[in-house]
Amino acid sequence: MISKVLRTTAEGIGFTYMEAAKSGKDSLYGVYGGYLVTLYDAGSSQSFYISYFLRDGDGEEADSVRLLELSESLKHAAEDVRLTECDVQPDGLFCKVSAEIDRFVAFLDRTVALLQEQGADGVTHCSRCGNRIGKRPPKKLFAERRNHLLCEHCALELLEESTKATDVDLPPKHTGKGLLGAVGGGLLAVVAYLLLYTFLAPLFAESSFEVRYVLCLLGFFAAWAVYAGFRLFSKRPCASAYAIVGVVTALSVAAGQYLGSFVGYAKIQGFSISEAVRLPSMWLIHLRSAVDKATVTYDQSLLDLYDAPSSLFWRLLVFSLLFAAIGATMFLFRLRENGYPHEEPPEIETLRIQPSEPKPEEP
Repeated sequence: MISKVLRTTAEGIGFTYMEAAKSGKDSLYGVYGGYLVTLYDAGSSQSFYISYFLRDGDGEEADSVRLLELSESLKHAAEDVRLTECDVQPDGLFCKVSAEIDRFVAFLDRTVALLQEQGADGVTHCSRCGNRIGKRPPKKLFAERRNHLLCEHCALELLEESTKATDVDLPPKHTGKGLLGAVGGGLLAVVAYLLLYTFLAPLFAESSFEVRYVLCLLGFFAAWAVYAGFRLFSKRPCASAYAIVGVVTALSVAAGQYLGSFVGYAKIQGFSISEAVRLPSMWLIHLRSAVDKATVTYDQSLLDLYDAPSSLFWRLLVFSLLFAAIGATMFLFRLRENGYPHEEPPEIETLRIQPSEPKPEEP
């Protein structure tokens, strides 16, 4: 977003407001002092980018020594502003400062004057090839929140390069490896359920506090573990990623809750794990409200020991799945945000704006 103060000031000297709907990184641009300038701010800092073509003494593109001299001159010109970032290239410069709006504009004026002294070519020349703009109006290419003034040939060439770079920069798609990583994360979540139900739940066996409701938070951990396992091998968002993370998370939570309840019940009632595993009815004791009693013969000793309502397991499972759904949703949104480029796609348009001139210096 552009601050109201910067927008009002810039529009007052002929700049045009440009809204970036997708990224939210709005900007202002205009021909200022003979150069195409882009303005924007973020918090207490203001930034500008000036498009030009800088030559050395032989008429070729400026070398590193010339660029260093220009950079040092800019730092000296930043008298009453805090210059936090300065990047000088043969085709343009970027400055980020912290200052009041009047001082920011004054520093912009000094920068433009410095470029004029250095003989940097402005809107009359292409900032990429350095050739003079012919009869056709120059093109303005907007990319990465910066406007570049180009001839028609360079604009189309740069647009094509930017499009190819976007496709190449997408992370690789490894669905099979991502699935294995997600399963590994799910197994880690199951182990976490087993450990906490084995060692933590028995500590609260005689307490009125039902710690198993707190352990439902493991559903969130399961979502993170599955997501992290998938991301370890596959960083590209795709339809299969959402299906894999969602399904594996749900299965790991169900398995973890079931096995954890089994082990926790055995520990609380004093059964050894090996003994509990050999009792068929032990595997279904906490599910008995959903099991056909005619098909299962429960050991009466187990029924006498199990005094908690069997519906407790289902409530715990629902709560665990709820936390898992919250976590999976958060992490999958993060996967999408990290997997796709956020910048506005490069845009080309013919430059048809009235030039603005630097503010006259006060006597």
